[in-house]
Amino acid sequence: VLDNLDLITSSDEARQQAEGEAKFLRAMAYFDLVNLWGLPYQDGMTNDQMGVPIRVAGILDFDQDLSIARNSVAEAYDLIISDLNDAYGLLPPTNEFFADRYGAKAFLARVYLQQQNYGAARDAANDVIENSGHALNPDFNSAFNNDSDSVEDLFALQYTDQDFTNFLIQFYASQLNGGRGGDIAIEDGYLNLFDDPANDERASFFYISPDNGQLLTSKFTNQFGNIALIRLAEMHLIRAESNFRLGTNVGLDPLTEINTLRARSEASSHGSLTLDLILNERRLELAFEGHLILDIKRTQGSVEGFPFNADNLVLPIPQSEMDTNPLMEQNPGYSN
Repeated sequence: VLDNLDLITSSDEARQQAEGEAKFLRAMAYFDLVNLWGLPYQDGMTNDQMGVPIRVAGILDFDQDLSIARNSVAEAYDLIISDLNDAYGLLPPTNEFFADRYGAKAFLARVYLQQQNYGAARDAANDVIENSGHALNPDFNSAFNNDSDSVEDLFALQYTDQDFTNFLIQFYASQLNGGRGGDIAIEDGYLNLFDDPANDERASFFYISPDNGQLLTSKFTNQFGNIALIRLAEMHLIRAESNFRLGTNVGLDPLTEINTLRARSEASSHGSLTLDLILNERRLELAFEGHLILDIKRTQGSVEGFPFNADNLVLPIPQSEMDTNPLMEQNPGYSN
């Protein structure tokens, strides 16, 4: 698409919109790629560890040598941030269910947070909260399983009964809801994170699978519902954490912001705030949406005894890629 923008001749606006949407999607793809197949980004470091190959020009001749080496994690983040800033400038403020300006800025807030660039993350999240026109849904349940985008969705995948398998449904849902019975069950360790389980709607946002009696999340029960990839709740959490770390009150003071989000789920208010409480709030609000492993790496935590930068927490390069790209280097620990 980016190599053929000149073919869009209807208007400059249409061409800019196509460029912005493409760069937004490329940034999202590279963010997932570099975080799954590269060691984590660390603030203050060179971040020259192996990331993923970056190919920004289309392939015109498939008979040429297409071998490409891995770029660094820093280079991947540079491309992601550049693409998102371009998308923000190119996209309109609203764009139906396609990417728009504030979807790009919201994803940029997520990227800056992962870099531990808390000032930039705070300001990006604040821009979205203040100017996007989006708002929190009135209750937690309304944020999920919607057939059309809700007021909270900054960017969502559109699903219909004509689409292929929704893997979140497949792995998280009961057979009655279109899944396999619940490959991923909720355990007491997660339930124990709630400090106000009697009132917090999120603490009861589960159901018993009739297939095997396991406790499953209610976030994914509509087989053909949209998948919210970026919710406004995440922006509130990013702004609150960044303000707390920096000792600032851009938009709202962190305690008020966290309590506002908790009130949406009818959880009791906190009287004071710590970083651990904010990070726990992210686990309660964003559970099963793909954020936890990123938070563990960003905050230099551990998983079952493996430190945040362990080779075990990085995926192996697929064998098909190793076979077809002689310049590809396998991640440590996966070589025969």
